[in-house]
Amino acid sequence: MQKVIIDNELCTGCGTCVSACFYGIIQKSDDDYPAAIPELLPYCSRCGHCEAACPEAAISVEYPGAASIPDCSGEINISPREIGSLMTMRRSVRHFTKKPVSKEQLEEILKIVRYAPTGMNGQSVHWLILTDPAEINKLAGLIIDWGREVVKNQPDFPLAPILSNLIAKWDEGIDPICHSAPCLAIAYGQKENPLSFIDSVIAMTHLDLAAPVFGLGTCWAGFVQIAADASPQVAEFLRLPEGFKSQYAMMIGHPAGKFYNIPKRDSLKVLWR
Repeated sequence: MQKVIIDNELCTGCGTCVSACFYGIIQKSDDDYPAAIPELLPYCSRCGHCEAACPEAAISVEYPGAASIPDCSGEINISPREIGSLMTMRRSVRHFTKKPVSKEQLEEILKIVRYAPTGMNGQSVHWLILTDPAEINKLAGLIIDWGREVVKNQPDFPLAPILSNLIAKWDEGIDPICHSAPCLAIAYGQKENPLSFIDSVIAMTHLDLAAPVFGLGTCWAGFVQIAADASPQVAEFLRLPEGFKSQYAMMIGHPAGKFYNIPKRDSLKVLWR
């Protein structure tokens, strides 16, 4: 179970942690210093707001499985223009070099991505990372096999015309599913968790935005997820733990080309109240 440890030698009794704890688990005691209420500790979501907000670094939230905190010392000085450039210049990459993506680089990115927000701070996102091109190609072949069955037996399936085109490309020796990416990241979570899908998509979005900073390109692998939901053969190939299912997939690799311009998008759609 989680523990909220308060160092009274460092604590000044400012009450910042009391305000930060939205569940009211930390309250001021009779001596005017904050303390965690034992009977409320089981409801702690381990968000760490109390720890993050304490100006004296007097609080530590401990729980089984907690990993180390990344070293991101220093003030954030990203300008609005810089964050705007990062987000608007981001493109889906479908042409990759054959250069492998190192495990060390992927771990560095995923250690950042684990800070993506999750519902009730459930931290529900797990990762399956495929880095063997032969395995990724085998998975793409299984998805094509599923597509052939769909085209044959479900001609009214909404994606049947697109699947026909993808099958034709595959038969020409082109991978239109994973685009010969050297790496495929699959976010997965518990089947019974209603928040697992949205948690995974949020984490995937963080991965999508972080990867270019590391010199990598990404592309959301929609057909991988569609087939994983529909094909027992594809789901079996993934070999996820019992009670878990894939939520979404993303190709990752070193881009074979560059993008120089920002394409048009619809004008902002917003209702102001």
